[in-house]
Amino acid sequence: MELHESTQDGVTIIAPKGNINRATSPELQARLGPMVEEGRSVVVDLSEAATVSSAGLRVMFIIAKAAGENSKFVLASPNEMVADILNVTGFASLITVKDDVESAISYVNSQ
Repeated sequence: MELHESTQDGVTIIAPKGNINRATSPELQARLGPMVEEGRSVVVDLSEAATVSSAGLRVMFIIAKAAGENSKFVLASPNEMVADILNVTGFASLITVKDDVESAISYVNSQ
């Protein structure tokens, strides 16, 4: 998995490319954890994430809980397979998911 980072309108965008699984999820958690602890709002662009395993979902849930009131954590642009995973597991009802990065940034900045 590769992680690309950028900033748009004051929001940090992390774009993982590849599989988010047991082997790669610790790297994702190590990257996202400090960001939300610092109070930064983060959008995870899932457009190039091939799959997300239960370990990847766990990390995203942990980060979403850690974000709390101090920062925002939003998933964006899930491809069809990842969207199915989020819906079937119920994570789409636990974590904010937007159709695209622009919508996610607008959501974060309106909160």
